[in-house]
Amino acid sequence: MEQRGWDERELVRRCKEGSEAAYAELVRQHRQRLLNLAARLTNSPHLAEDVVQETFLAAFRSMERFEPRPSVAAWLNAICVRLSSRAVSRSPARRDDSLDRMLDADAAGDPGRPVGGLLVDSAPSADPHAAAEAAEVRRAVAMAIGGLPFKQRTAVVLRYVVGLDYADAARTMDVPLNTYKSHLLRGTRALREALDVLAPAGAVDGAAATDAHRLEVGAAEAAEAAAAASAAAERQAAS
Repeated sequence: MEQRGWDERELVRRCKEGSEAAYAELVRQHRQRLLNLAARLTNSPHLAEDVVQETFLAAFRSMERFEPRPSVAAWLNAICVRLSSRAVSRSPARRDDSLDRMLDADAAGDPGRPVGGLLVDSAPSADPHAAAEAAEVRRAVAMAIGGLPFKQRTAVVLRYVVGLDYADAARTMDVPLNTYKSHLLRGTRALREALDVLAPAGAVDGAAATDAHRLEVGAAEAAEAAAAASAAAERQAAS
């Protein structure tokens, strides 16, 4: 189809002109990714569907003022995070079987499953027992992520599931860089503690071990960044 050859700027321009084909293409390109993100943030595919619909509506309403910098994806991610926060604040106690269903979809290889990141074994073990243990650890990590306070959960998901760097993740959350690093530090520490409890004595192997290492490294990076920022603030105050 012709519209699939449009670059991002052309797609935005045509959306601004009211092209239904361009709107459809924008949704086609970004809907599944936004559903993945919203489901991780809200712990509910039901809420995620609503959030994504609201995200596109909000984007289309403000399309006239939008310039694709740094990208359409970054702009939509920021809207999705903001609307996910509102959805969670309206339904803070809601926790259906969504996480189990998301993980079951991961395990079944569902093409509509959430983004993998920490939760997917990219090199499954040939040993069924080891594979089952690794799956249980990933499930435990997913449950721990879902149990984090929203800002910490968002920081962790943007960094380790979506794969954004610190600066892009901070922009997506619309917070200062050091504030983002603080949320990430708290979140990664909580997840590291959960892994220590849930996967003792070398029970983690394969992709799950990689996940544990990434969390540990992430916590260390965030701690180092926070310490550097604090030292800089102290030097500035003393000068």
